[in-house]
Amino acid sequence: MTPWIDITRTLRPGMIHWPTDRGFQLNRVESWSGPGTFNLSEIHTSAHVGTHIDAPRHFTCDGDAIADLPLNRLCGPATVVDCPERRHITAADLEAGRIPPGDRVLLKTTNSRLWDQPGFDENYVGLMPDAARWLVDRGTPLVGTDYLSVEPYDSPGQPVHQLLLGAGVVLIESLQLDGVTPGRYELIALPLKIEDADGSPARVIVRPLERPG
Repeated sequence: MTPWIDITRTLRPGMIHWPTDRGFQLNRVESWSGPGTFNLSEIHTSAHVGTHIDAPRHFTCDGDAIADLPLNRLCGPATVVDCPERRHITAADLEAGRIPPGDRVLLKTTNSRLWDQPGFDENYVGLMPDAARWLVDRGTPLVGTDYLSVEPYDSPGQPVHQLLLGAGVVLIESLQLDGVTPGRYELIALPLKIEDADGSPARVIVRPLERPG
């Protein structure tokens, strides 16, 4: 059987995070020192740190929260689209990606290089509003990208989030796609089941869809 590929970024203290969000912290409150003792940790973080899922509740008052997301949106066939130029992604770029109807879309961009830098980079690649509209019009259930936001930095009114989440499209941000070849995959993306949450860290894995014959 084709092995799974983990496209989740490992959560660790000091990792890049959105400038106004709380970064990831892991605090050890008990430490093993012999029989009868144990290790126990606490996690303090934004819900939108590392590889995470945005639920529609992130930008709408009455959209689905994380615990309400249908599994058939989070799991199923996905197309990894290669976007090798360092510029924002347009509808024409998606059209050229030959994405089958109903597939989830994972965008592999030059953003992977930014994770080697010491801090947040405002010049990451994001989606243009016409690309978001293209995805909504085709009934795309889920969109994933490889930096901290699917939307270009400091976009007035944040139209990409508004378009996608307003249409019920689930977003995955901060994927690790640099080692993944463009093509079609089976996707499993599972956030923590947190009541009333607008986002959550997630474990995301893919494996190539076997070719018939």
